[in-house]
Amino acid sequence: MTTNMNRRSFLKGGALLGGALAAAGLAGCAPQEKGPEAASGAALGATGDATPRFMIAPEPITEFANTYDHGIVVVGGGVAGVSAVMAAAEDGADVALVQKQATPESSGNMAASVTPEVPEAAKSALVSFLIERSNHRSKRELVQAWADNSYDAITWFAEKTSAAGIEVNEGEPEAERDITVNGYEVHLHANTYFGIGHDEVVKALADAMETLGAQCFYNSPAVQLVQDESGRITGVVAQNAEGGYDLHNASVGVVLACGAYETDEEMVAYYSPDSVVLGTGMPGRDGDGHKMALWVGGQMEPAPHAMMVHDWRVCRADAPFLMVNCAGERFMAEGPKQGYINKYLRPFIKQYGDVAHTAYTLVDAKWQDQWKAWHEEDPTIDAHNVAWYFEGNTWAECVEAMHADPDAEGWDVDPAALEKTVARYNELAAKGADDDFGKNPKYLQALDTPPFAIIPRSFDGSLPMGGIIVNADNMVLDANDEPIEGLYAVGNNAGPFYGGTDYPMDVLGLSIGRAITNGYCAGKFLAEK
Repeated sequence: MTTNMNRRSFLKGGALLGGALAAAGLAGCAPQEKGPEAASGAALGATGDATPRFMIAPEPITEFANTYDHGIVVVGGGVAGVSAVMAAAEDGADVALVQKQATPESSGNMAASVTPEVPEAAKSALVSFLIERSNHRSKRELVQAWADNSYDAITWFAEKTSAAGIEVNEGEPEAERDITVNGYEVHLHANTYFGIGHDEVVKALADAMETLGAQCFYNSPAVQLVQDESGRITGVVAQNAEGGYDLHNASVGVVLACGAYETDEEMVAYYSPDSVVLGTGMPGRDGDGHKMALWVGGQMEPAPHAMMVHDWRVCRADAPFLMVNCAGERFMAEGPKQGYINKYLRPFIKQYGDVAHTAYTLVDAKWQDQWKAWHEEDPTIDAHNVAWYFEGNTWAECVEAMHADPDAEGWDVDPAALEKTVARYNELAAKGADDDFGKNPKYLQALDTPPFAIIPRSFDGSLPMGGIIVNADNMVLDANDEPIEGLYAVGNNAGPFYGGTDYPMDVLGLSIGRAITNGYCAGKFLAEK
């Protein structure tokens, strides 16, 4: 049997590298000729004094086609920006949205929160756990602000989307999640919009923003901030549809909610060199907000920045089954969550080329019972929404079934190599000890009962998630950790929230949940000023 629940909409929306895999055909995992290492640090596009181009402020624009006066200007119409606009407007603030695209735009499909009944000690343990997952580099007050305010924020957001005609998914298993941290039980709740996605949600909220009294300026990419002699930010300059420039004055403050920087190659190489190998490409994420903040004295969190790397096709197969690379070789002690597997694949991508973005999980007829039993002991083990798997009574039949699928975008692995790897794995399972990688013997279970199945796992796009340094009120800080008056940053413009090299996958929907939360909090905070 072949299961093919099409999630290609994620790939198309993310402009990931599926096309590159398709171009590779089904030629297997032959080693590719290696090119020069991707540039990193200040080398890519640097100026003569080694200062990266994106750090150099342009000349101030002083001539304007139109001038608008507002209290608050929010730059960027994703979930963070839309939340900031709506939260400020409903509290009576004079607020405007300045958006590069013709409509609000976002990505993602779930937003996480900590429920109110979670005791303070458990919440604190969760915050400490997420900081640990981020290599102890996160700013605690930022993670704490999400934990303290997230439930109110996403509950409010769900009410707004419901009024706009979009409801959260009913009965979604991932919406309610319990995890144990340092002996404390933490219950998480998420808004889920699988099948719709937050892009459709923010588009549906466009009218609601204006109904609340916000002014929305679309097709208006912001290009620089306006700073007075005292250093206060007093507005933002945006290009208009005619090619001229408009000045949007902001008597209260400017909120940067422009998203990530993944399509600026120089910024990616400088702050997230691992992403260069994995590829990036969500359209419109050019680091506009980061650059504008840097030009007025803001500071970027230290590199390397965290990467969000999802297994886009299969969704979440976070279960410790046997995994092999494109050459059919085992390469890890299976068990790390999908967001961390990219690190293991990087050397294979360099060796074999784009085809090595895909690894393969191998299972037999017992796999559904196995992960469900493991899930009872550890709720973070989960494979309920595996979207593609290819079955057969032999590994050759599994590969043949995979090749027959029209969406098999370059998936290929040698059946003979699989036979050899599985034979070795079964030997270790019989012995009860993983001599090769030291995997927990509880999960070291033989693959001996047909039908067998191959689950392709494609990690072919990275979203760097570093931000401008802010405080708990989302105020942008200068080199002395002093607030730059009038300037705020939220969502992926702000940091350091994710301090490690990988986005933590332990709280599903953390990114969107955090973006909605600090957008909501920033809007409420500024409405009171």
